[in-house]
Amino acid sequence: MNKTLLSGVLITAFMLVIAVWGPSVAPYDLDYRAKIDFIVKEDGTSDLLAPPVPPGALFPFGTDKWGADIMTQLLYGAKFTILLSLVIAFARVGFGGFLGMFLGYAGQKRKPWPLWSVLNGIPLFMIVWFIMAGISFNSPLPPNALTLILAVVMVVIGLPSVVSTVKEKAIEIKQRPFVLASRSLGAGHWKIVKTHLFPHLKESLLILLLNEIILTLTLFGQLALFNIFVGGTIVYPDPVEYHSATKEWAGLIGMAKSSIYANKWMLFIPLAAYALLILGFYCISKGLESIYRGKYNKTAHV
Repeated sequence: MNKTLLSGVLITAFMLVIAVWGPSVAPYDLDYRAKIDFIVKEDGTSDLLAPPVPPGALFPFGTDKWGADIMTQLLYGAKFTILLSLVIAFARVGFGGFLGMFLGYAGQKRKPWPLWSVLNGIPLFMIVWFIMAGISFNSPLPPNALTLILAVVMVVIGLPSVVSTVKEKAIEIKQRPFVLASRSLGAGHWKIVKTHLFPHLKESLLILLLNEIILTLTLFGQLALFNIFVGGTIVYPDPVEYHSATKEWAGLIGMAKSSIYANKWMLFIPLAAYALLILGFYCISKGLESIYRGKYNKTAHV
């Protein structure tokens, strides 16, 4: 049994359940705020309840400094973090893989264009930040529209690297004897791509998909450090504070990054959930790599 793969599947399955059904099991409404109150214990003593409330019986994950329940925010925001990362990764690998296979089959290895080399050296989050910064802060657009715009931007800027990766692998496979033999026997281009290239690329595409999910989640986190949150950023003046419109997980981390020294649960609980999500996909990727490596070490892939 591949324990790494099994662990990743269990973690990811749990996260997907949260993404789909999280709001229905949330302990509070999203707009609920804890009020200042006295809680009387069984021994007759009382405790002052005032935001931010630390983790306890009433609020298992505690509240933020405005009294919002952190568990509720995580359950409501999960769909934006998890499902959006899946959509972006599937779109990148779907379009990029399809295009890369045909370009690889029709082309040959060439030195990259100098302009492409320069652009490839620019961090992706900087490109996304410059595009989204002008429309994310106190935007008149609804959160769903901003989420869609961010998804499109991240798919477009991520396509070239996926196309390049798949193209190189396709060029390598098309030189193998069974592809050359199929071509000499009169097989059409589409048939060769469908029956030879794709079957030999599907494992690589699956690993690439998982890596793209992890890359997308990492990019969400990088953007959140600069106050660009999925679904938009609400800015409150005097003092300046940045709030996530959708309560997605990277946004919760970005909102609470100033709590690293005080009220640490506001930062570390969303951070732990985010790290666990990334760990789940990472374990699946490493587990599958181990299986494929063992499979191809035993038998030739012909």
